[in-house]
Amino acid sequence: MPPMRPTSGHRTSHHRRFGFLGTVVRLPAAVMARWDVPQVLPVPAPAIFAGNHRSMFDIVVGFRLFWNYRASMHIVVAKRYFDHWLMGRLLRAGGCIPMEPGRAALGGVKACLEALNRGESVVLMPEGRVILPEERPGGVGPPAAGIGILAARSDVPLALCAITGTDQVWPLGRRFPRLRRGRNRPTVRVLVESLPPLEPSERRDRERVAAAVMEALAELLEPSEPSPTPE
Repeated sequence: MPPMRPTSGHRTSHHRRFGFLGTVVRLPAAVMARWDVPQVLPVPAPAIFAGNHRSMFDIVVGFRLFWNYRASMHIVVAKRYFDHWLMGRLLRAGGCIPMEPGRAALGGVKACLEALNRGESVVLMPEGRVILPEERPGGVGPPAAGIGILAARSDVPLALCAITGTDQVWPLGRRFPRLRRGRNRPTVRVLVESLPPLEPSERRDRERVAAAVMEALAELLEPSEPSPTPE
């Protein structure tokens, strides 16, 4: 008997279109990398999933990972990618939320809060941009304001997504991902864990809750760092 597919209660109003994109990226994702992902999602909907950001390939990880559980999420993506005529249409169809930098990010935060209030989960990269190796000596870079505001204004559970290997698939500065064959494919590893509940005073403090998320994410990344893949 074939193994049963994992299932999830995380579903958005864009569920079918999220699933279409998740199915589309499944084959190229399998060709470009080997995958080591968890079997279950640790928190019920709605929730905030916070992941580190090392590569453009991370967006592929989002669709590939969550659709594996037949889950759909609102993935937060930088606003500039919505300006491309094709990519923008696909991201909107899949329920992604555009986020602008600086004070303009409040519009994206508001959209995230509205989704959480509807019972739908949100995924974001708290660093706000791809972080180079020299900018993350502790595993992660500094958080942008969005995660602190979002976590402080919502009481939904927080979960962590520690992602490694994506910068070997698609390094920053390359127009396209690297294509390798067989055993030379890098391993993309994702660990997903819930963040232990924070004290109310810490949860309401934007800076403290952001620091708690990044510290826990850095700790989760430590044992999951893969060995470098040969060129």
